[in-house]
Amino acid sequence: MFYACYFFQIFSNNGLTRMNNLKDNIKKRKYLIYFIIIWVVQMAAAFYFCTQKAGFHEDEYYTYYSTARTAGFYVEDGKWMDAETYRNEFVVLPGQQFQYGLVRQVQSWDVHPPVYYWIFHTVASFVPGVFSKWIGLGINLFFHGINLILLTYLSYFVSGKKEKLALMVTLFYGLTPAAVSGVVFIRMYELLTMFILLCAILHVKAVCRAQAGKLSFIRFLLPLMVITYLGFLTQYYYFIFLFYIAIAFCVFCLWRDKNLWNCLRYGISQGAAFGMAYLTYPSCLGQMFRGQRGAQATENFLDLSNTMMRFRFFLDLLDEYVFGKLLAGFLLVVIGLFLFLYFRRSRGQLVSQDTVIPWWPLGIICFAVTGYFLTVSKTALLLGDTSNRYQLPVYGMIVLLLFGIISMMWGHCVPQQNWSNCLVAAAVVICLAIDLAGLMSGRVVFLYPEDREQVVFAKQQAQAGTPVIYLYHEGAEWCIWDVTNELWEYDKVYFAAAGSESPIEDSVITNAHSLVVYVADGADVQTQMSRIMAGNKNLTDYELQYEEKYCDVYYFYGRKR
Repeated sequence: MFYACYFFQIFSNNGLTRMNNLKDNIKKRKYLIYFIIIWVVQMAAAFYFCTQKAGFHEDEYYTYYSTARTAGFYVEDGKWMDAETYRNEFVVLPGQQFQYGLVRQVQSWDVHPPVYYWIFHTVASFVPGVFSKWIGLGINLFFHGINLILLTYLSYFVSGKKEKLALMVTLFYGLTPAAVSGVVFIRMYELLTMFILLCAILHVKAVCRAQAGKLSFIRFLLPLMVITYLGFLTQYYYFIFLFYIAIAFCVFCLWRDKNLWNCLRYGISQGAAFGMAYLTYPSCLGQMFRGQRGAQATENFLDLSNTMMRFRFFLDLLDEYVFGKLLAGFLLVVIGLFLFLYFRRSRGQLVSQDTVIPWWPLGIICFAVTGYFLTVSKTALLLGDTSNRYQLPVYGMIVLLLFGIISMMWGHCVPQQNWSNCLVAAAVVICLAIDLAGLMSGRVVFLYPEDREQVVFAKQQAQAGTPVIYLYHEGAEWCIWDVTNELWEYDKVYFAAAGSESPIEDSVITNAHSLVVYVADGADVQTQMSRIMAGNKNLTDYELQYEEKYCDVYYFYGRKR
């Protein structure tokens, strides 16, 4: 009901005020029903893929670890760690709930601001001692539902209050593999998307209502300060989007309203928001410019030699995970409409400007999204398909821009009232076909279905009493997180440094008739295998069971296997 009521407000000119025209009222109620149907279907699809999530990315484990840190995840060479100790590092224990100062301190040691982790810690604190994917997925589903509303609202205003276009944008984007992948990835990017969409909405509404005079402090500057404060302390990429939309907005203020004072008030208010963010979290500047990721991002940004490679990498992700490898086809439609428009214009056959999209809001969003996409392409990590997360906040707006440009060109050629129901139905079918093909082709990332079999193998070995060893690289203990859901199936895990060549002499290991051994990538496998075999005469051979992202899993056995 919250979403329905909120959406009804955003589709009315004055919130819940009565409509002056009964026909217009009926029309808006009809589009409200359409939106509710779209929203429910998309949320159901997102929930379904959440149920299919079988494993975790190592960064997702870090989300749990850094918001529920008990003693710190430390492993010692030649020592056992029992399952309870290992598991306790990933859950909020009874008596340790709502420790926001500790969460902020842990984040100050890493590269991210704390707002998302505060939210995660709050939810986890209500279920102490519980590790569940639904803690993170529940948060993501909540913000994803809001984001679908915000994207529709933004599309409605940018398009000049065209309900069909707004619904088409949401219909297409909400079922793309990129959007669903954002929901099942337990990190801060759904929350970041919400703040970026709110930032865009406030700027677009200010553009649509702005007249020569002062910007409203209550309706624009103050809400934007709050969003900037929270958005910046959620993920530093918020600053990139704000930077570009601020440039476009100030150009608008100077060009249309000739009002420098608006720009000054705007800048002062945003400066105050960043000042409050710094006072809340002083580590932010060091993480942005001097930390490991900050220095790496700066280096990538200044390296001009990788510009085209990085741009093509993220463009390919956009093409595959949003447009189903049909981005070129959409661009051909734009080119075709442009040529058709050119010939119509040469013959004086264009329709009235009243039927087309206002260009200022569309131009401001276009500038901000382009700047964000290019800057993130230069600075983000290149991690294969998982790098979609960095561009996720603007994917919906890219769909809006492409559909908006197509609609604008079409509106110049054909009056809106001439749009037939058959044409709209055809567009819906095309959008759904592209989305469903993407979802069914396995393009939803972060599900890790292979983890099901691996966890079953671990559970079977644990039930058989098979000891387990993890041979890790010193200084890269965090890689162990990648197999957390397997390791805590065992009662205890033996950790040994992969750089050593000395035989393992622990009595449990030397007397075992079978072993499960995790060997970190890059270790000398033959040396480590010989090291284990030398200390245990019961073992005669071993075989590779499966490969993980950061290690390989071997099974050792004796003659009686």
